[in-house]
Amino acid sequence: MNNIFWKWYSNDDRHASINTIKSVVAKYGDMVEFKLFSDTSLTMVIEIEEYKINNLYSELTETIGIEKFTYLDSMSKRERSVYLNITFAKGTGNLIIQIPSL
Repeated sequence: MNNIFWKWYSNDDRHASINTIKSVVAKYGDMVEFKLFSDTSLTMVIEIEEYKINNLYSELTETIGIEKFTYLDSMSKRERSVYLNITFAKGTGNLIIQIPSL
């Protein structure tokens, strides 16, 4: 079984994009890992039943730009992992998170 890697691009606000993506993913599978790289990109690992992958891809393409994916011809219910990398066009690379003093 080959891993599935998707590369996405978003011109929208980072927070809005993340919320939209999380909502779409929740309909089809589970986000099991999430790593933010400053404000320029993030990676996600999504566990999903194979037969739902095409629907996830189709719905996500309505929200953000994506590289082309060849649809799977499968009705299998086995779990697959989708590795998703999203680059935010408006990112500066200078994300600062303020931590309040105790």
